[in-house]
Amino acid sequence: TLIPPFTPGSGKTLVGLRFAYETSIDGDTSKNHAVFLSGNGPLVKVLQHALNDKIFVQDVHGFLRQYGGSMTKTPSEHMWIYDEAQRAWDKDHVQEKRGAPISEPEDFLSIGERMDSWTFMIALIGEGQEIHLGEEAGIIQWNEAIAKMKESWTIHCPEKIKPVFSSAGSIKTNTFLDLSASLRSHIAEDVTTWIHSLLRGDLDTSHHLADKMYLQGFDGYVTRDINDAVSYVRARYRSELDKRFGFLASSKAKNLPKHGIHNEYNYTQNLRVGPWYNDPSTSKYSCCALRDVATEFACQGLELDFPIVCWGDDLRWNGGSWRSPQTTSRAKAKDPHKLRLNSYRVLLSRGRDGFIVFVPDEANMTSTYNALIQAGLRVLPVQST
Repeated sequence: TLIPPFTPGSGKTLVGLRFAYETSIDGDTSKNHAVFLSGNGPLVKVLQHALNDKIFVQDVHGFLRQYGGSMTKTPSEHMWIYDEAQRAWDKDHVQEKRGAPISEPEDFLSIGERMDSWTFMIALIGEGQEIHLGEEAGIIQWNEAIAKMKESWTIHCPEKIKPVFSSAGSIKTNTFLDLSASLRSHIAEDVTTWIHSLLRGDLDTSHHLADKMYLQGFDGYVTRDINDAVSYVRARYRSELDKRFGFLASSKAKNLPKHGIHNEYNYTQNLRVGPWYNDPSTSKYSCCALRDVATEFACQGLELDFPIVCWGDDLRWNGGSWRSPQTTSRAKAKDPHKLRLNSYRVLLSRGRDGFIVFVPDEANMTSTYNALIQAGLRVLPVQST
């Protein structure tokens, strides 16, 4: 098992896809040695739509329904690339969704031990990307799964996560397995660090990092007028039809619909994610139409050139730290606030050239707007109509 951790935007999905494709037999993806798996449904749909292929890109939960649990058949592929493996479901969530009292890491390794010869699994690990219920256990689940196996498993990983795998039969470390540089923000190496500092509440450090981002050519703006944001991105890319921009928003923000940002479930569940990312900018289904909204669930693992990130009332600055609303007693998240922080981590890290943060002009959002300015974002100039 190969378990490399990656900075968001460092290219782990591309690494996994290339490996899956290049191990096909004579370029025929219907005869794969490897399969690329993801629990990110929108990412799977976008890749299948773009590649017109459903063979070597598959939904991980469908894969485990077919081969995991009480099933006895095994996959034809001996190499499995699992994108965002730290988001694997825990035992309770698998029990709820598939009726099997086993975590997804244990399910994977059990399938591997049933294979007739060998199994090689690449678990691609992202940092701070857990946004769904059942994903909060993280990579420690993989060590717990190894401890329950009959066979001895060899782990290949960078030194920094070696202590996690105390149950491995053997561990081989390699510094090249740690992709720490962002490719998404291709000219701004400090974007990811800026996001971490912002969400940690260290606004002064964030301001210093923002200055460095701007010197590298990455643009970060904040505005309270959604029309100015729309006018800016349209004008910026008027002659570049291959550029992509669109609305991103947290799924839990309650105040955005009245500002025309329809992040409600009954809207976003019908988003055609393949066309939203892949269609020409002139298509009504394209993100560039600025009609539909992608939430953290629809944009994780994907990117735009210049997203408009709509900041809602589910994460507000209280003068010294970030606060999220109290959840109901029926909420199943172990740490709801961490999920909110991770959601905004995802939203803010989608841009290649930069981003605009739209903060609604409401009294209870003013401290958040001011915090983002203190963190170094530039106020978007009023756009001429």
